[in-house]
Amino acid sequence: MAKKENKYYYIKNYSTKGEMAISHHVFEEIATLAVKRIKDAKIYKGKPHTRGFNIYRPVTCEMKKNGKIELNVNVSLKKGADVKATCNKIKDEIVSDLALAIETASVNVIINVANIGE
Repeated sequence: MAKKENKYYYIKNYSTKGEMAISHHVFEEIATLAVKRIKDAKIYKGKPHTRGFNIYRPVTCEMKKNGKIELNVNVSLKKGADVKATCNKIKDEIVSDLALAIETASVNVIINVANIGE
């Protein structure tokens, strides 16, 4: 049904048209937009660098050989927010959004609380 090749998730189209490839960037963007809708959380952009450039990516997507997709999401939570409840909300929102966009994808979402801010 689904196979892994490079950074694309392939969905077999059961009509005669072939397959549809979805880039890992799509999964990362869907996860980023889902986090933006959660009240007490935002994507953790990393610490500002004074020299050079920053190659830090707050949301990463890895396509596993078994057809699963693993999303690692680094978030910053507001001070006083219930960490467990907020992380569960984030995870549910991401899974829900991905289910609407890509019906057949098997996704594992890992939420990393990288910062607790103001």
